[in-house]
Amino acid sequence: MSVFIRYAGVFIAITAALAVAVQPARAQTPELEALVAEALDRNPALQAARHRRAAAEQRGPQVASYPDPTFAYTRWLSSPETRVGPQRNVLAFGQKIPYPGKLSLRSDMSGEETAAETARIQTIARDITHEVKRVYYDLYRVDRSLRILDDYLVMLETFTGAAEEKYAAGGGTQADVLKSHVEVSEVLKRRITLEGERSAFAARLNGVLARPSDTPVDQVAAIDTTRYARPESLVVERALSVRQELAEVDARIRRDELGVRLARLGSRPDFTVQASYVTVPKVGNNMASDAGKDAFGIMLNVNLPLFRKRIRAGVQEAEARVEESRYIRENIRDAIAAEVAEAYGRLRHSGRALDVYEQGLIAQAESSVLATLAAYQTGQMDFLDLLDAERMVLRTRLGYVEESSRYRTYLSLLERAAGGSLP
Repeated sequence: MSVFIRYAGVFIAITAALAVAVQPARAQTPELEALVAEALDRNPALQAARHRRAAAEQRGPQVASYPDPTFAYTRWLSSPETRVGPQRNVLAFGQKIPYPGKLSLRSDMSGEETAAETARIQTIARDITHEVKRVYYDLYRVDRSLRILDDYLVMLETFTGAAEEKYAAGGGTQADVLKSHVEVSEVLKRRITLEGERSAFAARLNGVLARPSDTPVDQVAAIDTTRYARPESLVVERALSVRQELAEVDARIRRDELGVRLARLGSRPDFTVQASYVTVPKVGNNMASDAGKDAFGIMLNVNLPLFRKRIRAGVQEAEARVEESRYIRENIRDAIAAEVAEAYGRLRHSGRALDVYEQGLIAQAESSVLATLAAYQTGQMDFLDLLDAERMVLRTRLGYVEESSRYRTYLSLLERAAGGSLP
C-alpha cells in the first residue's frame, strides 16, 4: 500500500503542475512579441521589400522631369557664304517638351506603384508574423510534450518499483517488470523524435529571424489559451476592408487607369524648341552695313502622331491591363472569403475538441489511473491494465497540448486571413 501512496503523491503533484500550465495566459506572451518584433526588424525578405519601395519612390522624380536638353556644335570646314559674311560656327540648344499632362500622369502612375509596394511590404510583414507564431506554437507543443514525457517517466519509475516489490513478495511476475522497462524505452524513443522536431523548428525560427541556424532557442513554457468568439461575418468584413493584397491590386488598378489616359495622349504631339547661334566673322572687303554680325534663330519642332493604328493599339493594351487587374481583384476577394471561412472552420472545430478535453476527458483519465492502481495493489487487475490506464492519461495530456497548439495556429491563420489582426 505504501507504493500506492507514493505513486498517488507523485501523480497529484504532476496533475497540479499541469493544471497551472493550462490556465489562460495573456493575449500574447512577451517572448512571442519580442520574436515577432525581431523578425520584422531583421528578416531579409522584408528588408528587400523596403528597399524595393525606396527604389520605387525615386522613380517619380525621374518620369516627371523633362528630358535632358540637347546641345549641338557645328564647325564648318567649308564655310557657307552669306551676304553678311561666311558662317564659321553654329551652336544650337534644344529642349523637348512633352504634351501637357503626360509628365503628371507618369508621376501619378509612379506614385500608385509606390503605394502597391507599400502594401506589398505589409503583406510580407503579416506573413512573417504568422510564420513566427506558427513555429512558436510548434515549439510549445514539442517542449510541453517533452515535459509530459518526463513526468510520465517519473510515473513509470513508480510503476517499476511497484512491480518489483510485488514480484519480490511473490505476488507478481517478472514479465510485469520487463513490461515497465520496455515502456520506458518506448518513451525515450519518443523523446528522441520530439527532440529532432525541436531542432528543426528552432532552425526554422532562426531562419525567419535571420539568425545563425545553431542559435539556441529558449523553451516555450506557455501560450495563450483564451478562445476567439466573434462571428465569422465580422472577420470577413474586416478582411475585405483591410487585406493588403486588395490594397496592392487597387493601387495597380489606379495605375493602369492612369495608363489608359496616358495612352490616349499618344495622339497629342510633343514639342521641341531649339535656339541657334551662328558666328559670322567680318571680311574686310564686305561693305554691307550688317557685315560680321552673328545670327540668331529659334526653331519649333512638332512630332506628328499620324499612325493611329499604333496609338489605338496602345490604348487597347492599357484598357486590357485595367480589366486584367479588376479580374485579379475579384479573384483575390473570392480567395480571401474562402481563406477566412476555412481558417474559421478549423478554429471552431479545434475549439470543440478542446472543450472535450477541458470538460472532463483529462480528469476522467486521471481518475481512471488512480482507480486502476488501487485495483492493481489488491490484485484485482494486472500490470498491463495499469500501463494501459497510464498510457491513456499520457495520450490525453499529449492530445490536449497538441490541440492547444493547433488552436493557436488556426487562430494565427485567421489573423493572417483578416489582414493581420482580428476584430
